[in-house]
Amino acid sequence: MILDMRKGIYLIIILLFPSIIYMLFSLGEHRVEKIASFGSYEVNAEGDTVYQPVPDLSLIDHNGERKQLSDWSGKPIVLDVFSNPCDEPCKKKGVTLVNYLNELPERDQWSVLSLSLDANVAQATLADLHANHLPEMTNWSFITATDSADLQAFLDYVFVATEKEPSVHDLPSKYFVLIDQSGVIRSFFDSRVYKENRKLEDAVKLLLQEPYLTWKEKKK
Repeated sequence: MILDMRKGIYLIIILLFPSIIYMLFSLGEHRVEKIASFGSYEVNAEGDTVYQPVPDLSLIDHNGERKQLSDWSGKPIVLDVFSNPCDEPCKKKGVTLVNYLNELPERDQWSVLSLSLDANVAQATLADLHANHLPEMTNWSFITATDSADLQAFLDYVFVATEKEPSVHDLPSKYFVLIDQSGVIRSFFDSRVYKENRKLEDAVKLLLQEPYLTWKEKKK
């Protein structure tokens, strides 16, 4: 009788073992690999590398409202730049954004910005582009800069200084740019590659959780 009870206890332990291991890891510290950063940086007194945010921009959105790029600070941003008029590659990138980001939750906590490569695009044009994509994605804004020189400096910082494009004259880019809550460039994703777009989804989710995560050291 006692032997049968022991066998029963051992069997229960064996069956519960995977759940116990899962619970231990769930309650423990999660250590994940941090997404890289891009742009100008400095090393502070503590030896930490501090990256500079992208330059701020004065903007007008598809609703005709005046904005600053910094108005979106505190949220991850998926940035796309497009040529005007929006040609076939531009439309394909828009469809890609819809396909891969439409199902992501917590839309009030992250944003998609489509920035015109030409300053001072008419508000009606931006409104048409917004309506022709997915207006139900209320966190998606079509925007134009109000100053050409500031726009060129911004594009140079984002694409040329990071060596993603040789010149601003080579824009629009194939890349979607991921900017974090502090305005720092965190990654680039090739809009033409399925796996890259899936990674973009995961990266947005990761940035939302980043304040609560502990980072592991990268293997050299």
